[in-house]
Amino acid sequence: FYGPAGTGKTLAAHALAIYIGRPILAAAYAQVESKFLGDGPKNIEALFYAAERDGAVLFIDEADSLLSKRLTNVTQGSELAVNSMRSQLLVSLEQFRGVVIFSTNLIENYDRAFETRMRHVHFPMPDRAARRQIWRRHLPRELPLSKDVDVQELSNIEDICGRDIKNAVIDAALRAAHSGKDVIEREDLLKAV
Repeated sequence: FYGPAGTGKTLAAHALAIYIGRPILAAAYAQVESKFLGDGPKNIEALFYAAERDGAVLFIDEADSLLSKRLTNVTQGSELAVNSMRSQLLVSLEQFRGVVIFSTNLIENYDRAFETRMRHVHFPMPDRAARRQIWRRHLPRELPLSKDVDVQELSNIEDICGRDIKNAVIDAALRAAHSGKDVIEREDLLKAV
């Protein structure tokens, strides 16, 4: 899964796992890497082992560091460690019998060896129609809204993703509550955005 932050990559991975009736095992690159030479590849191997043992969907977030082109003319231990992790990832992918989802904001630098082993699903920023649906889902009927709140108007706000909308609704609700208001007003939502 690739696309800008906040566009639903992690949410989609969890939804897919639920849809196919599997648990999800989630990890980020920072949890796999190690300052000790040789531990990174072992961590990758252990991650794939645990996912297969548990029948879990393996979700690796911030995967751009793992999937980038392997380094040539390696001169430092850190470069060797990164190449070793990428090589172990290739081996683990070949042996794994299950579903792996990688998530990244950057897809341009992928190693060709990974490119041929996966499918790409783009998560773009939501368009106006998608933003309207996201606003509707985050503004349920039970939420006390002022009559000046117009989902159509809110959907015209560009360059915001689903996470931004969710956070804006939460922030606006908190602002309204702290101000002693009985309803969330248009201005509360606009300030929150």
